[in-house]
Amino acid sequence: MAVSTILRTVKQAIWLGWKIDTNWADPLVFAIYYLIRPLAGLLIVGFIFLIGSGVAGTFNPDYFAFMFIGNSFFIYVVQIMMSMSILIHEDRSHYEVLRHIYLTPGSLRWYILGRALNGVLNATVSLILTLGFGLLIFQVLLGVQMSINWWGIDFPLLALSLFIGMFCFLALGFMLCGINIMTSRVQFMLTEYVSGTLYLFGGVVFLPEILPSWGQAITNALPITYFLRGIRFAILHQAGFDVQTNLLYLVLTTVGAVILGLGVFKIAEHKARKDGLIDRKEEY
Repeated sequence: MAVSTILRTVKQAIWLGWKIDTNWADPLVFAIYYLIRPLAGLLIVGFIFLIGSGVAGTFNPDYFAFMFIGNSFFIYVVQIMMSMSILIHEDRSHYEVLRHIYLTPGSLRWYILGRALNGVLNATVSLILTLGFGLLIFQVLLGVQMSINWWGIDFPLLALSLFIGMFCFLALGFMLCGINIMTSRVQFMLTEYVSGTLYLFGGVVFLPEILPSWGQAITNALPITYFLRGIRFAILHQAGFDVQTNLLYLVLTTVGAVILGLGVFKIAEHKARKDGLIDRKEEY
């Protein structure tokens, strides 16, 4: 396939995804919509931490910053996988255009990639808003101390960790697309199952060291673990952190996730084409 065709497919898919996501509301309402869920999750975890610290009589600002950063950046996982998981269902059953997209010169994979990149843009909007309002609520209004030097952030490491992490999350999204192209009953729950598992084992709000040995083994195999470690070090600069080793593990686990995700999608796409599932009607 020509590079120009691929780029045009991805560009149009991003534009289409943005229009679908934003055409029902003005920019202010859209921003509020993409702020509510991640901010609510951050507030719930944050207040649980503050209440628990108050009962215990101790407060650890380093751990609060650990939780704050992890929970905020986890929005990339949720948003990307959610947008990709529901995509097949919407285009096949709601809009009934999946079969037309499949027959166009641009590959279905590049179309899905474009829609997923729109999810990355939406997640970035959510992240910026969540960080801003989270700091306003916890630091300014409640006076919570967080050991974060916003002027000392290692932006090259932050950008590199985000760049590599996006490949991992896109690969997981392709795996969910592959599962959903073969079924019509789990598209609304699948993202919750997967994101919940990653939330538990990925070290989002608590240290993986408190998990049992089998849980730590799962944690060490997940790319999100190394993604969040890189993000946290770029912002928090914890002592005793080996940047090169963490980046190596992040790259290796991401490569594994890409191979798994694209492999599952390829097998599922072949089976869906063979069994006539591309344009299957869903009746309830």
